[in-house]
Amino acid sequence: MTKIRLSIVGDTQRVLLVERLAFFRETNDAERSRLASTLLAEQLDAVIHVGDVVGCVGSARHWKRFDRDYPPRVRSQRPFLVCRGNHDVGGLLWGSARPFDERFPGVVAGLRLVDIGNVRAILIDTNADSVGSDRWAKQKQDFAHAVRDADENPTIDHVLVFGHHPPFTNGRWHPPSLGAREAFVEAFLGARKTRAFFSGHVHGYERFTRDGRRFIVTGGGGGARFTHLHGADHSLTPDIDLTDPHPFHYVVLEATPGSLCAFVLGFDTIDQELRRIDEWSWPI
Repeated sequence: MTKIRLSIVGDTQRVLLVERLAFFRETNDAERSRLASTLLAEQLDAVIHVGDVVGCVGSARHWKRFDRDYPPRVRSQRPFLVCRGNHDVGGLLWGSARPFDERFPGVVAGLRLVDIGNVRAILIDTNADSVGSDRWAKQKQDFAHAVRDADENPTIDHVLVFGHHPPFTNGRWHPPSLGAREAFVEAFLGARKTRAFFSGHVHGYERFTRDGRRFIVTGGGGGARFTHLHGADHSLTPDIDLTDPHPFHYVVLEATPGSLCAFVLGFDTIDQELRRIDEWSWPI
């Protein structure tokens, strides 16, 4: 029986100077590097990054650090698929997006389909403002078609969706993306083979279940960690409620024709051993 192994990581950006000075946010360079080397040592068929690759997308220094943690030679050994995060779009604080667009030219085209064995990965651009209304409407239409097409494709057993902004989260500083929820969740839940929707942006790990599907926030790649709503303050009921700050982490997902198993691996501090933070599977 063929087993496909994927790893998912997000929010690997370095903290901005203004964030350190104004909000006293963590730097996490050592933690980011350790997590990256551990992830890349896994036996994987593909790595999928759910966005915010670097903090200042126009900064050569930030890209040099990313290439140190995720060397191009190592990335090229397997598919390294990237979603566009809000930092990757560019702007006044983050600089020109040209270095990102040159490195990952297919990303700015919008929705992408990548079949990895019996798994279909659908990568979407959740930056609605920068995508523009016409391309956003087309992406929504293309997404609905892609999940329906997978249902009719006998070579595809599982559909996984990847985007930066989460449709569901209890992040204190980053609320759920209503745009992503409106555009993609109905079609996602209406298809037969969709299994999990992965996002980042909130710099933590969260898991929610809706109609037998998982919604996973995996933003623990080394960005400054954010806080979350807990207990009675929850806006949504999570499957797992971790203590802040959430661990640095990545997800390893193993797919066979009849099952999916996910393991969330990481650590809280640089001197801790890698541990299993969460695990979940399909069928539920």
